[in-house]
Amino acid sequence: MKKSILISLLALSMATSVHASMIDSLQWVTVDNPDLHRLAPTLTTDYVQLGKSSQHWFIGVQGGASAFIGNPVGCGDLFDRIMPSFNAYVGKWITPDVGVRLAFQGLKYKNSNLDMADYQLGHADLMYDVANLFQQPSERLPKFDFAPFIGAGLVHGADQFYTDKERTRSYLFILTYGIHARYHFGERFYLSGELGNFTTFRDFDGYGSHGKLCDNMPSLTLGIGFNFGTPRWYHAIDANPYINQNDNLLAYVERLEQSNKQLRDQRSIDRKTLDELKKILEIEGLLGKYGYLFDNSDVGNVKNNYRGLLSLRSRLKGMNEYALPYSLQDRPNVLNIPIYFFFELGKAKLTDNSQLINLDELAKVAIEHNLKVHIAGAADSATGSENVNSALSKERARFIAKELSKRGVPTDRMKGVSLGGIQEFSNPKDNRYSRVSLYLEIDDEQPTN
Repeated sequence: MKKSILISLLALSMATSVHASMIDSLQWVTVDNPDLHRLAPTLTTDYVQLGKSSQHWFIGVQGGASAFIGNPVGCGDLFDRIMPSFNAYVGKWITPDVGVRLAFQGLKYKNSNLDMADYQLGHADLMYDVANLFQQPSERLPKFDFAPFIGAGLVHGADQFYTDKERTRSYLFILTYGIHARYHFGERFYLSGELGNFTTFRDFDGYGSHGKLCDNMPSLTLGIGFNFGTPRWYHAIDANPYINQNDNLLAYVERLEQSNKQLRDQRSIDRKTLDELKKILEIEGLLGKYGYLFDNSDVGNVKNNYRGLLSLRSRLKGMNEYALPYSLQDRPNVLNIPIYFFFELGKAKLTDNSQLINLDELAKVAIEHNLKVHIAGAADSATGSENVNSALSKERARFIAKELSKRGVPTDRMKGVSLGGIQEFSNPKDNRYSRVSLYLEIDDEQPTN
């Protein structure tokens, strides 16, 4: 007896020390979880759907002031030359950045002698919206546009006289440039402001020589505009964030695989070690008593793992039928670890009929050694009312009693109790059981028929 105990302690000590040394020697892989989140689509800046020719048009009118600055300078300063100005235009954005427009400008101006005169000009401009350099690409129109422009056209400032009676309308070449700004207060309408200038030849006002660009007409105007056609731009979705996230996921999966491989290898070593220890216990006849210590494959879920029967058989092994009652007189109650039989939700039906094999073994042991049987029926308190669970637990206990009776166990040697709804285990399905224990002696209780 002492030898068996010594061997058992030695085997368990070996299992503990070997397992601890394997854990210490294991080279763990650090698996960093990447920052996973749902990506919001972002748009590219290098590609955009240009749309049809009928889209992205705009028109506008503006009013303000202008002042003629020419050569010769003449009398008066800049403020003496300020006059009302009018500007109208129509244009089209070719891309979100680049646009073209045709504009008409005119009204009155004061020449070098501060005489009032009419002028009109028409010009074509190329516009570039620099505000997009500071904004994220979007299919919605930005609130602000800030577009420098440059262009060319013709202007009429003063007629040329060839004789006293004969004159001709003179149109001069001009360069236009400036800044056009817009503020959208809707998808269609916007407010606009413009600071511009045109430069032309010295004889714009009828004074000065022809051939040099020198006369200027700066202007400041404010107005309102309207977008027609489709004002939005449709960008392509930027794939780079998705590519980067995919690369991170692939790297994460590779790290997980490395970690899993080490864990699989370690598990294989642990399993081989445990198998060897089980062989030692089997040789010494102690596997039935301690075999349940090796069954941890279903951690977290209660299972009918037969360890109660194995423990019982180990205790009965080597005892004859005459010595049994006397050798255990100091422990007249339960002989083994209780054995559980699990049922379907709301029924007195086993979840798996293979559990009946355990009933066969229980019946054989109880009959062979003239043992008494204690049956406790239970239901999970997570479902069903108190009355329903009480009745259900009784049905489950009766089911086991009837099955044992079919296998030859006398009904007068079976006692039963109803536990009702319980919370013994964290998983509700594990509380739907009948628990069977074999006794030498038990107190009188009502039989479960």
